[in-house]
Amino acid sequence: MTYDTGKLAPHQHDELAVWRDRWQRLTILRQAGARPGQAASPVSHHAALSERVILAALRRGQHVQLPPTATDLGRVRALAFSPDGSYVATGHGAKIVQLWDTVDQRRAGAALFGHTDRVMAVAFSPDGRLLATGSDDGTARIWDLESRTLISEPLECAGAVDSVLFAPDGKSLYTKGRTIRRWDITDPTQPHKVDKPFASNLSSAPAISADGLLVTGHAGGTAQLWDAYGHTKIDTPLRGHAWDVTALALTPDGNVLATGSQDIQLWDMSTRQMAHEPLECDGEIVCTMSFSPDGRLLAAISGDPASKNPEETHYSLNLWDTATWREIPSPDLAHDGHVEAAAFSSDSRLYATGGFDGLLRIRTLPAAHGGATDSAIRP
Repeated sequence: MTYDTGKLAPHQHDELAVWRDRWQRLTILRQAGARPGQAASPVSHHAALSERVILAALRRGQHVQLPPTATDLGRVRALAFSPDGSYVATGHGAKIVQLWDTVDQRRAGAALFGHTDRVMAVAFSPDGRLLATGSDDGTARIWDLESRTLISEPLECAGAVDSVLFAPDGKSLYTKGRTIRRWDITDPTQPHKVDKPFASNLSSAPAISADGLLVTGHAGGTAQLWDAYGHTKIDTPLRGHAWDVTALALTPDGNVLATGSQDIQLWDMSTRQMAHEPLECDGEIVCTMSFSPDGRLLAAISGDPASKNPEETHYSLNLWDTATWREIPSPDLAHDGHVEAAAFSSDSRLYATGGFDGLLRIRTLPAAHGGATDSAIRP
């Protein structure tokens, strides 16, 4: 019998296991003498114990690795959390985009179809109403999340689109192909190109600050600062790496820039000078890197993207406390092979990764600055 309608369901119904679990929980509550409308208490003493164990682990700053998701959609090449953290969007080699319920770890509706080649980039708009996607088919597309439909014609870009990035005000979208292009999406149903494209010889996805500073990474180990709206260079390039810049990340306040290559270099944005000794990673090349939204953690995934056997290459996660720049214990990525998709949730405690093994994994991360407070982990 279904949980939500009270009707009979066939044995092969997709929701059967979920409904059975909910009926069993209701039975336990009835046997325990709970009354309808009674203040919620743990379902059972066993559940209460397990919840206390998990909460205690989080308070100690330990991570909790959740079971894998997205096991049948092909390689996970891109992912992003929605602004409120309730959804994760993933892009796949199967030309599809899928939304997932973060808490239930289940598909949130049917897949989004529209691209004609691998989906390499996904990004939510700041208000959470739109999803932008980029693909090897040379286009970016904008989706309305309420209706799950495309709301404009494809945005034709120069070359494969492996990065899409909303401006903080949500009125512009940046796409990275062979060059970076800005699109005015004040009316997202009628996006249009703004001015000429800027930046070339690109080697990483760009980063943008809240006040409109755009940073691009380039072959030869340089990073260039731009006025994101004026399309003009700011100062001379930042030079420090001996090899290509492969990842960029800005702290939420925009005061520190991290550039990734064979190591990670930290730059003070007020002086344009290195702010710390380079940070060493376990893998050969930094593939993706991000600061947590609260600015307390820097996470970097590294490996060997040029390996001839990407499914067999080992990738590592390194974490640093940004107050001291000391490395802190990090969980095992638990992926087989190449990992090029990762993101923090808005509360900074969840970290999701996607790999060529087709898995989406979500885990809690250790809290910086001596552990999380109760309020940081309370639902």
